Amino acid sequence: MKHLAMAVVVKQGKVLVQKRYRVDKGMVLEFPGGEVGEEENGTKAAARELAEETGLSDLKHAATYTKVNDYGGRIYFVVFRANPNDEPQVIEPARQQQFMWFEPTKIPLDDFYQADVEFITSQLKQYALSPTLV
Repeated sequence: MKHLAMAVVVKQGKVLVQKRYRVDKGMVLEFPGGEVGEEENGTKAAARELAEETGLSDLKHAATYTKVNDYGGRIYFVVFRANPNDEPQVIEPARQQQFMWFEPTKIPLDDFYQADVEFITSQLKQYALSPTLV
């Protein structure tokens, strides 16, 4: 059973999306994220993955949404709030990363995994539009 954690970074009404290379899929759009480690919870795993993939750290945790993933484990969508000057950095050039900020309604859903699409369409808007959500 594989547990996954996605870091959903919100800044000024927009959401961070990365375009990156995956050996098995080519270029994909996704939230920064990955597997939850043995001694981690979903929130800590998302924060770790975010720092590893973008260099962003110490962002304010706003919420965690979870459901069952395609592997029979959990998927955690962890919403973080970024400050206006926070910007992601390319950490591993081999991943061919590009970072983009999208308004929630302009995220190209066809390029995301189904679990991500469900989160984007049912949950994300409330976090992106609320500047003070804790």
